[in-house]
Amino acid sequence: MEDQNLPRKSLLMAFEKAGFVRQFLALGIDIGLFTGGVALALLAGPLALKLLGSALATVGIVRLFLIGHDACHGSYFGVKALNSIIGRIAFLPSLTAFSLWDVGHNVAHHGFNNLKGRDQVWAPMTKAEYDSATRLRRFSERFYRSGLGYGAYYFYELWWKKLYFATKKQIGATRARYRWDSVLVTAGAIAWASIIVVVARRTDQNVWLLLLLGLALPFALWNSVMGFVVYVHHTHPAIAWFQKRQEWQRFRAYLTATANVKLPWGLDHVMHNIMEHNAHHLNPRIPMFALRRAQNLLKEKFAGEFQVYHMNWREFRRCVKSCKLYDFANHCWTDFNGKITARVPLAIEAN
Repeated sequence: MEDQNLPRKSLLMAFEKAGFVRQFLALGIDIGLFTGGVALALLAGPLALKLLGSALATVGIVRLFLIGHDACHGSYFGVKALNSIIGRIAFLPSLTAFSLWDVGHNVAHHGFNNLKGRDQVWAPMTKAEYDSATRLRRFSERFYRSGLGYGAYYFYELWWKKLYFATKKQIGATRARYRWDSVLVTAGAIAWASIIVVVARRTDQNVWLLLLLGLALPFALWNSVMGFVVYVHHTHPAIAWFQKRQEWQRFRAYLTATANVKLPWGLDHVMHNIMEHNAHHLNPRIPMFALRRAQNLLKEKFAGEFQVYHMNWREFRRCVKSCKLYDFANHCWTDFNGKITARVPLAIEAN
């Protein structure tokens, strides 16, 4: 079937050019942000400063992950080998196995976004699936979609199951590189924890407190940030999900399968432009530095064809309240009792 998005992809090809200086500068800044935050969490005296260090380390993890994300797409540098090396380094603070992220994100998510059974990121349950699930699974789904469970969702459903020593049952295949990349991030975690233990003993501080502030808390906050970001990208009352591949192909449109979300306080500017998500899905070869310009071009050419909104408390509540389960036959979101909360305007997607 002809890809209806080819003209739009071609429109964005001019933004694909990758460089070196800006890339290495961003990498150095973000490594400094991460290591500086961890150092502050370990060496500062007042607890408030230690917590500030944990927060800065979290920001560093997020930004370094996004560099690794670009490298895994082959868009950070123009050299494949450099992307492979730098991507693995940038992924270490988030404990992300490079090759496992590649198969789960590049192949499954980008290749089949919003097609249930292939794209597994925040794929909604049906009412029948929810009703037949165990009590624990129903409780988990309610918590994940409560507005409070983003971190738990990402940690367990994605990282633990699919991004760290993933089994063939979870990802459909086993490869030596998957295991070696998982070993690499394990070694990174051990080195990270070992440094913290050494610092704690040499400074006469509580080892467990420093492990909490210097490692566990930043990693937990990272999971929450990542879970939230992937949720808002593909979960909205006006965004459709599909269960039948033929139907998904008929309405396939990278513009309408994701949202361009503007975060409060300019936080989207901190996140290496990943919130310019329509342009990224339309052409993942665009480096992060050009995404905002590419997204602005899409807005000029295709205004009204995709969701653009500012995240505020009202919009957040609307998404959380509306998007619990999905009726694939009638294309509407429902609550956990099966009551329709939002009908998806599919006509917008059939370009």
